[in-house]
Amino acid sequence: MAPLVLLNAADRGDVVVAKRAGWRERVMARLRANGLDTELARGAAPTRAALALRAQDLGERRIRERLGRSIRQILDDARTDGPRSIARVPTQRSEVLAAAWELNRIAETMLTPGPVAASGVAQVRLLLINGAGPLYSRDVPGRLRAAATCALDALQPAFHW
Repeated sequence: MAPLVLLNAADRGDVVVAKRAGWRERVMARLRANGLDTELARGAAPTRAALALRAQDLGERRIRERLGRSIRQILDDARTDGPRSIARVPTQRSEVLAAAWELNRIAETMLTPGPVAASGVAQVRLLLINGAGPLYSRDVPGRLRAAATCALDALQPAFHW
């Protein structure tokens, strides 16, 4: 059975519409995950099925746990002064340590059952996968801490569109 998604009917104000998502929408949500995550991270409301499906995916326990474990691994690597694995993309150790409190809170939130906002989970995922982002780039000191703070704030669910 096709999953049921709740959409914000943008053309009708604050009306929520239930719709069955078809196979095309499910495939598009998977294929366009990065683009949909970018939209969700910016606070887009789920006005189309692919966006609503992606938001549901980001709230799943397995995705949240994977992201939380990744952040914990990054923190552990930064705190360890030994040789780093060449199999991983190197992170900015000093930036990770400066943002350790925020990153640890994100990891705790991701690993703890309970509601989280899809926009925050999308921000966390993009923070981890963006090779040109503040986790991996040295361009602006303090940018990782600012991004982590923003993601941590965005993880708090708001029960409005």
